[in-house]
Amino acid sequence: MAELSTYALRLALYLALMLLFGRTLFVRPALPRAVGLALPLIALALVIIDAVNRLSGVLGVAPLDLDHETAHWFLTGTPVGEAGLLRILAVLAMLPLLTFATPPRGLRRMALLALSATALASLSWNGHAAAGDGLGGTLRLLAGIAHLLAAGAWVGAIAAILQLALRPQGLRLRERTHALWQAAHGFALPGTIIVATLAMTGTYTYVDLGGSAQTLTGTAHGRWLLLKLALVAGMLGLAALHRWRLVPALATSIRGGWQPRPLRALRHSLACESALVLLVLACVAVLGTLDPLA
Repeated sequence: MAELSTYALRLALYLALMLLFGRTLFVRPALPRAVGLALPLIALALVIIDAVNRLSGVLGVAPLDLDHETAHWFLTGTPVGEAGLLRILAVLAMLPLLTFATPPRGLRRMALLALSATALASLSWNGHAAAGDGLGGTLRLLAGIAHLLAAGAWVGAIAAILQLALRPQGLRLRERTHALWQAAHGFALPGTIIVATLAMTGTYTYVDLGGSAQTLTGTAHGRWLLLKLALVAGMLGLAALHRWRLVPALATSIRGGWQPRPLRALRHSLACESALVLLVLACVAVLGTLDPLA
């Protein structure tokens, strides 16, 4: 049960910080104000709980038995603690910038992007990406950061497009459907770049850690990685379906007289892709706790 709760916390933390970054990157459509404020608060709570759990795990004591001096040592004297402190401060700094009634634009949006990217990138110190020294360790860390940011961008894009697809069409049916088509069609090039970044950084990190074809099938880490790759392949298949079939069908429906079927098909496909995202992040939550070579 304890392991399950640890994995659930890691899953929730990754999802919250990826959404925080990804929905700031893909700012349209704007999130409802309540959701926009709730997301960083949830992320902040998860970040603090994660830091407390990590410290209690390192010391082997209950969270309630931790004292201020020990917490100060952890947050300022260890790489993982320093990353956790940076994460907390970055999310805290986002809160006043999200209290405005208007959507983030200009310098405010750039500041939110920088802060959310910092919070997400700091998760690299929670896994294998920070396990290295010298130039090789730096390159591995940079690859881990790029991998996290690319994943956050993908999660944010899926969430934004799904939000467009699920909102009531009403009297502005054609206009809102056209906005959905624009968002889905416009994601083709960014999506290709994101997938290429994920593939290159993921492969580099695995090989750099000593992974091979044998460890893919001969270790628990490898088998979980294979499951993750299978789920990602499913997401790529759905992305191809969107690009080459569902999105063009939606465009045809807009131009040639409204048909509800293309919109329903895209909604269902996006919902499936969102479910696969959660399963991929569940695999990531487990992978970060396993030795790649054992």
